[in-house]
Amino acid sequence: MIIYGAGLAGLLAGNILRKYNPKIYEAQSELPNNHSALLRFRTSDVGTACSIPFKRVKVSKAIKSDKGIIAQPNLYYSNMYSQKVTNSVLSRSIDNLETVERYIAPENIISQMASDCNIVYDYKVNGLDIIHNREKVPLISTLPMPTLMKIIKWKDIPEFPYQEIWTQKAIIDSPEVDIHQTVYYPDPNVNYYRISVIGNIVISESIKKPDADAGAHIMTALYDDFGFRANKLVGLEESYQKYGKIRPINEKLRKEFIYEMTSEYNIYSIGRFATWRQLLLDDVVNDIQVIEKFIRTNSNYEKWMHKNGT
Repeated sequence: MIIYGAGLAGLLAGNILRKYNPKIYEAQSELPNNHSALLRFRTSDVGTACSIPFKRVKVSKAIKSDKGIIAQPNLYYSNMYSQKVTNSVLSRSIDNLETVERYIAPENIISQMASDCNIVYDYKVNGLDIIHNREKVPLISTLPMPTLMKIIKWKDIPEFPYQEIWTQKAIIDSPEVDIHQTVYYPDPNVNYYRISVIGNIVISESIKKPDADAGAHIMTALYDDFGFRANKLVGLEESYQKYGKIRPINEKLRKEFIYEMTSEYNIYSIGRFATWRQLLLDDVVNDIQVIEKFIRTNSNYEKWMHKNGT
């Protein structure tokens, strides 16, 4: 078995499908570092699948409005927020501000997930790889759909709407902090759209590259919007994700491409970007388990794919 991509979805597949001794091909020279964003999960399924303990917490959320902090859903701010982060008006996480139970992954989750995986770095997939593999071994692709379309020279590549995001993460060195809270920022004049505190770590997510004073802006937000003064942030690091926020493409074309990849090339697409649909890593666990059944039985894939679109 071969897996394309050593991001979170690829590593998750490598763990769940470990009995097949999969080889993971990654284009970069090291593990991708584009997931410094929020790693909060609805369930512990990802941790269970990878034998990694997650921490169960209660998460509180609020919105920064022109009237201050509000903790009730608001259509005006929800739609403003959606347009800010996706340039469209769609349902987003800001629509639900209830305190919820979530599971937090450890800081080193990516290295833990990769520890038992056979990863080949600096490997760029090409069309010959895919053509020569036909009928040989199953391929699991986490490559973004537009990337795979270009590799195989798909007949009609559509426009893929997306929004880049930048993430900054730092440790709140003092005072002692151990909370789990998120504030949304719908105002289009504010660069960041969400700031979260996870334990003693603060994460700021932006739609534009942060400026040199971003650390100071985060400290100001912690005081103005979270209500405490951070005396010091340490280890501030920045990451970039090209396909940070994606928007839908033609559904018929999307399903047609996914199905043809499997029927013609023995490629099974998993993950948000490979299937180009809104889903969380929690959902990918089930997708991988279902695809494993299809690989074993090689039956009913078309029926399931047309129903679920992946």
